Amino acid sequence: IIKGVKEDEYPKLGLEPCSIEDELNQAVQGTGLAFIAFTEAMTHFPASPFWSVMFFLMLINLGLGSMFGTIEGILTPLIDMFKVRKEFLTVGCCVLAFSIGLLFVQRSGNYFVTMFDDYAATLPLLIVVILENVAIAWFYGIDKFLEDLKDMLGFSPYRFYYYMWKYITPILLLVLLCSSFIQLTMTPPSYSAWIQEEAIEKILHFPPWGIAVCISLVVMAMMPVPVVFCLRYFNIIDDNTGGLSTVSYKKGRVIKESPRPEDDDDASLIHGKTPSEVPSPMPGKSIYRKQSGSGGTEVDTAPNGRYGIGYLMADMPDMPESDL
Repeated sequence: IIKGVKEDEYPKLGLEPCSIEDELNQAVQGTGLAFIAFTEAMTHFPASPFWSVMFFLMLINLGLGSMFGTIEGILTPLIDMFKVRKEFLTVGCCVLAFSIGLLFVQRSGNYFVTMFDDYAATLPLLIVVILENVAIAWFYGIDKFLEDLKDMLGFSPYRFYYYMWKYITPILLLVLLCSSFIQLTMTPPSYSAWIQEEAIEKILHFPPWGIAVCISLVVMAMMPVPVVFCLRYFNIIDDNTGGLSTVSYKKGRVIKESPRPEDDDDASLIHGKTPSEVPSPMPGKSIYRKQSGSGGTEVDTAPNGRYGIGYLMADMPDMPESDL
């Protein structure tokens, strides 16, 4: 039929124009960039099987490297708070993450990837960043924060950061948050669906259960911040509950740590000694605070806390970090 129609009569067929440039532009985004565009480019390389294997090994290592940091960020606060075995918690988190990941390898998995990418990271992350900025700049105090940076870096940051972190950055983040809310209001939750019968993509609205999932992703990602704030504000939990110790920093890199009475020293348990019987690792020139036991004898101790997070240092003149 097409061969029997002249070029100037093509519009009468009712066919939509097809451009190879437009098709490539649609493919080179999201998952299509890695699994369509790059794989097509690999086939044109010399020794293409070798480069294809190397490319997908790179993708695997990239995913594993990202997940190491993500899982460690989940495990560390849970272990510090509840003091559970790291091995069991790690296996449990990995099994749970694997089970949730099975959702993304279905035939409809790409739609869930898009949903999680649009609603589980963007808006909640922006809200968390605003809360962090306001907490540091206005509640903790930007002056104290700059003083902490000076102690850690060894030099005073530029005054430019004072005004940026306290005034400019919160305003810009709030403007961005308002813009995101306006965009969500003007464009209801939707996704790009492939219609197989028509061989085209259409923008469809999420069903009611899909909208509920989107809202749940946003709420669950930012709920820990207000929940923990309310628990601490109403003294339901205090700063020392489940924690190793309360650490406060003094000017001059001096750390005071108040270990809990029930926290014993793992190193002393290994050697079969009580914490008060552990000898100082630097005999002759001890920098550790002497604690008086019940028997009246004073011995040098190094109460590191249960997990060995650092020695207690008594008040002393400033020393280079290399000497410490």
